Amino acid sequence: MALAGVAWIAVTPARAQNAQSSSEMYQSVYNGWKWWHVYCYRCHGQDALGTTLAPTLIDPKLKLTLPDFLRKVRNGNPDKGMQAWDKLLDDKQITQLYYYVSARAEKVLPPGRPDEVGPKGGQWVPPQGWPKSR
Repeated sequence: MALAGVAWIAVTPARAQNAQSSSEMYQSVYNGWKWWHVYCYRCHGQDALGTTLAPTLIDPKLKLTLPDFLRKVRNGNPDKGMQAWDKLLDDKQITQLYYYVSARAEKVLPPGRPDEVGPKGGQWVPPQGWPKSR
């Protein structure tokens, strides 16, 4: 998911999954982490920190809503080197990516695999009330 050249973002969670339970949100973030490591990390880095190929996606000063994130990932930005991902990822998968990146950007998820970075090296637990609605 190379979003190269985009003035980038620490994504802000949108309203869509606010009503999810903690375990549902964990699963969404975990699945986003898995998609990240299939499609995105080569350009954007292991923990969304960016590389020479593509920018960091966890800068807390920059914001991107879920609808904007969906559009950018679906359509890509060929002029900046990012392919469109709509043929490989559906909206559910892109939304899961969004919540993974959002958790990293908001520093509620530390670097690493979400099932290994929680209490005592176990499953990560989303903070109560996260994500907040906008």
